[in-house]
Amino acid sequence: MTILLANASSAGAGIFVLFLFVAGIGFYFVPTIVAFGRNKSNKIPILVLNFFLGWSLIGWVVSLVWALSQDQQPVIVHQTFQSAGPPLQAPGDSQTS
Repeated sequence: MTILLANASSAGAGIFVLFLFVAGIGFYFVPTIVAFGRNKSNKIPILVLNFFLGWSLIGWVVSLVWALSQDQQPVIVHQTFQSAGPPLQAPGDSQTS
């Protein structure tokens, strides 16, 4: 009877350790989950930063702040040019009118 109780408690402890491990991995990748959930344009660099430097508190916080920051909208610039006079001719190009 004692052996069965010992096996049952070690199995429960194993499941609990597995649960803690999965929860820890989930917490570790919170910045990446946030970046993918918000469909950030730079979600892959956030994943790389989180993967390699997330173990340090600074790397994890930086990746979380980056994941929570707003994407910058691209600025579209339309340039129009007006000519100041007739088109220039290349040297040696003689057109007679």
